[in-house]
Amino acid sequence: MLDELMAGTDPGVRPTWDALPPGVRTFLVDVVGTLMNIGILAAVAVVIAGAIVWGFGSLSNRPGVGSVGVKILAVAAAVAIICAGANALIGFFAGQGAAVFS
Repeated sequence: MLDELMAGTDPGVRPTWDALPPGVRTFLVDVVGTLMNIGILAAVAVVIAGAIVWGFGSLSNRPGVGSVGVKILAVAAAVAIICAGANALIGFFAGQGAAVFS
């Protein structure tokens, strides 16, 4: 089946919001925007906590605690970057999908 789908083929699938009652789209966009803001704020708070744990581990001569702090800091920074760049990521991959199917 995949070998039958050639480049330049338009599958004819378009997104629609017609199935939802009026105002639901705005509500969903607002909810997702709020969740993204909460995610960014939480990630920044965890970055600060990870830096504190890392510093505590370094100053108290406990390398295990310091390495946990580094891991916390790295994961939280990655989450903050992904949350902040979600619109750009979605736009990029939507453009890639349109380029594949058009």
